[in-house]
Formats: sequence, C-alpha cells, structure tokens
Amino acid sequence: MRSLGYFILAGPFQAVLVVSGFALLSFFFPFLVILSGGALALIALKIGIREALRVLVICVAIVGGISFFLLGGVTAGTLVVWVSVVAVVYLYRHFQSLSIAMQALTVFGAVVTILAALLYPDMQATWLRNLKGLLAVIEQGPSFQIMLQNSALDFDRVQQHLPKVASLMTGMVVAIYLLTVSITLFFAGWWHGLLDDVRTFHKEFVRLNLGLALAAFTVALGVAAWVIKTAIFWQLMIVCLSMFFLQGLGLAHAMIGQLPKPMFGFVAVYGLMLIAAPQVILTLASVGVLDGFVNIRKRFVKSKM
Repeated sequence: MRSLGYFILAGPFQAVLVVSGFALLSFFFPFLVILSGGALALIALKIGIREALRVLVICVAIVGGISFFLLGGVTAGTLVVWVSVVAVVYLYRHFQSLSIAMQALTVFGAVVTILAALLYPDMQATWLRNLKGLLAVIEQGPSFQIMLQNSALDFDRVQQHLPKVASLMTGMVVAIYLLTVSITLFFAGWWHGLLDDVRTFHKEFVRLNLGLALAAFTVALGVAAWVIKTAIFWQLMIVCLSMFFLQGLGLAHAMIGQLPKPMFGFVAVYGLMLIAAPQVILTLASVGVLDGFVNIRKRFVKSKM
C-alpha cells in the first residue's frame, strides 16, 4: 500500500488512473469503491482539497463516460462517495478534529433521512415493491430454500415481515452510506499515516466522540420510536446508531490497545462481528451512546491513548 500511495501522489495522471480505475472495478466488486474514495481522500489529506477536486472532476468525466457506453447509464453511487469523502476531509482539515467531521456527517445523514421522508412520502411502498420483486427472484434459488429450512421459516412468514423491513429501508440505506464514507475516510487516514510513519489519525479514531448532544438525540429518538411507533424515528435512530457504532469501535480499540497482547482482543472483536454482526454492532453502538454521556475513556483508558 505504501508503494501505491507514493504512485498516487506522484502526479495527477497517476492519481486519476488509480481513482478512476478502482471506481470502474467497483461496478463488479462494490467494496473497491473504498479504495477509489480512499485514494481521492489521500490526495485531499496529503496535497490539498483543490488538487482532490481537480482529480474528482476528471474522474467523473472518465467514469461517467465509460459507464454510459458500457452500461447504458451513469451510476451516481461512486460520485456520491467521492464528493462526500472530499467534503468530510475538508471539515477534518479545517477544524483539525475527526470528531467534528463525524458529527457533521451524522447530522447530514439525519437531514437526508428527513428530507427523503418529506419529499417521497410513498417511499415505503416503493421499497416494499422492490423487496417483493427481489424476494420473488431469490426464492427460486436452492440456497434460499436451504436457509428457510435451517431457520424453520416458511416463505409466507418471510413475506409478512417485508412491510416492517420496507419501513426501515431508507434509514438503513443512509446508514450504509454513512458507514461507507466513514470507512473510506478511516482507510485514507491509515494510508496517510503509513506514508508518513505516524499514527496521528489512529489516535484521533480511538478518541472519537460524537458528543453529548447527539447521544441525547439518539436516546430521544429511541424513546419516540418506542412510544409513537412512527417509521421516521426508527430510521433516524438507525442512522445515528450506525455512527455511534464507530465511536464504540474506537473505544474498543482504545481499551484493547492497553492489553499486553492486543492482537487477541482485536481478533475476538472482529471475529465476533463476522459471526454475529447485528448483535456486536448494536452492542458497540450502545456503548458509543453511553460513552457520549459518561466518557468511558476518561475512566478506563490511559491518557497516553
């Protein structure tokens, strides 16, 4: 990765080649959008926002043109990640604070969720139609039938849960978007530190704190969702919890990093995440919210962290 990083920073041609190249490959391997966005964020961190915007414009023209001729249309997903990552890097550089940048991203995600509910009041019906169509396709697959048998579920019971899932889909999509942008930024920060042989960004990650206001807002959303039972509150809570998951993960890194052999702790956390992702993510998100109130780091993490 160090050699690739130096190649990207060698000049605009190399930067455009890597950013657009990974973006095109992400059409077939979606996770590569993190490498594409990470390369762009590395330019913004190392050289500056202006150079990153220059590379961004050229890459939009290249990727947009190629996707139009190959796929018959232009996909906006990669562009959204690019623009969002550059914007978050700008906030990070301006305020010299990862926490402020993540707070702004969380607020932005909440605003997008609210606007989607206001501008597209029938979004739940649209999601429900799409989910039914998707389920009708994958129902024919043998792996789906095996999954139903192993989980003791029948197809009719799965369909009964679709309206509930559809009511949460907007919040889930926004949460995935926020996590993608955040992970891309963290990857770029790690990459930047690798090139400079410093761990500044890692120290900021383990100290990540979204603040008391957002923690209180998340708890209020949970109460409102439980009492009023309106979809928008559940969606907003999912959005906020997705970001507090990152705070909880940063806290876990800080605490595990104090152990004599931290590698075993990291293997345990990420291993559990692979085995029981929903439970681990919800637990870390809850710890992140609690940290916003009581500052767990101050009590259990050494000051040098």
